Amino acid sequence: MKVRFYTSFPKRNNSTKQISSESYTELDLVLKEATSIENPVFLISGDHFDYTYAYIADWNRYYFVDQILSSAKDLTQITLKEDYLASWKSAIGNTAAMILRSSSNYNVWIPDEEVYVSTQKTLVREVGSNSVYFGDYTGCYLYSVVNKKGSYSNFAAQYYTNATGIQSLADELLDGSLLDDIVKYYNNVSNAIISVKWMPFDFTSVSSDSTMTSLENVWIANNMLTFADYRITGSSIYIDGSQSIPIPWRSDKDFRESNPYTELKLLIPMYGIIDLNAADYVGASNVVVQYRVDRTTGDVIVIVNSDTAGAVTQTVQFNVAVEMPIATLTRNIGGAVSAISGGINSAIGMAAGNYIGGGVGLISSAAQFALSANGRSVSLKGALTGKAATAYGDKFQLLAYVPHTLDPTNLNYIATKGRPVQAVDLISNFSGYVRCEDASVSINGLDSEREAINSYLNSGFYYE
Repeated sequence: MKVRFYTSFPKRNNSTKQISSESYTELDLVLKEATSIENPVFLISGDHFDYTYAYIADWNRYYFVDQILSSAKDLTQITLKEDYLASWKSAIGNTAAMILRSSSNYNVWIPDEEVYVSTQKTLVREVGSNSVYFGDYTGCYLYSVVNKKGSYSNFAAQYYTNATGIQSLADELLDGSLLDDIVKYYNNVSNAIISVKWMPFDFTSVSSDSTMTSLENVWIANNMLTFADYRITGSSIYIDGSQSIPIPWRSDKDFRESNPYTELKLLIPMYGIIDLNAADYVGASNVVVQYRVDRTTGDVIVIVNSDTAGAVTQTVQFNVAVEMPIATLTRNIGGAVSAISGGINSAIGMAAGNYIGGGVGLISSAAQFALSANGRSVSLKGALTGKAATAYGDKFQLLAYVPHTLDPTNLNYIATKGRPVQAVDLISNFSGYVRCEDASVSINGLDSEREAINSYLNSGFYYE
């Protein structure tokens, strides 16, 4: 029996790497006693302490040198241990198995359970380039009175004015002759006006829009006042807007674009922050935000899309009108409503299509799966109240909270741990680190060899 011994062949014990052109010493040995094929023992004359690896052609098996013992009679006892992976490399490569992880041909979009998520985070902010219609700091006033004029959308007449106009209205309501007439009709002055609302709209924009307002003398009941304001007379009561905000992803495009590796939030002017589910935006470059404002009620609907209008991921509805203390009505800004009034739910389509009609359900609560990479992470954090909400600005802001993680793109990490594959394939289609699940190799060998090989395949090995 010829045995080749090697002195310089470094390799891992869980690798299929085989001897190629390394130099060796070949000895012709005779077995005089029974010995194990997996762990043969040889007694050789002379000193042989530098052997580290061996190959026995008659058995077609590779071996690690497990132990070398020297005797007093100038004999060396060498114990070998079978290198299962090298000996059966061909059979291993031809085995089809569920490949869990590999250093090659992996899928970067499969969440990697080996990648930790730190409590430390980096905040990246993207601010929209355009101001929204409903975020003006100064704002204007919309008051409703009962008179013979009425308005486009309801029985009461609605007038837009500014702070000066409101003062003129107050002065004239307290005029002696007019006061007597108002009391006769309404019992008190406060009942003469149905409501006064502060609106976060630019007064110049409202007053100059001839498709909605007309400058007319104000009427209360049958009394014409001495000053004029902008009565709502036209049907163009809606303002639509749209904005595309780039998503500040990590430089590496992989599964970390989803929760919990990336958290996305959207700051809506005059409302507050909502959580976006990052999983809805995987592969997208932008968050597209559309909105519609009803200028007769202050109702606002915001529709959040992934990349393009129509790819709806979330809707939010609220009211930006702030009731002023003239009438008894009180409704604060940011109060989410169960149904949008004033016709905002009509079938007049936005740029994304007619998906407003029939009422848009308010997202009042949702399941929180912050630790699930493919789970939902959606909630509302709005209800900013009063005019102070203008301090949050008049532009949409996209906030990305990026937790610090182990870097799965690191070459050393890939070489030693691999990345997820989750596919059934031939092992020979992969290289480097490979880990299988329930793999079972078919060999013409001993059962103990088969069990040893299966153990390597399912715990992780190197296919080289």
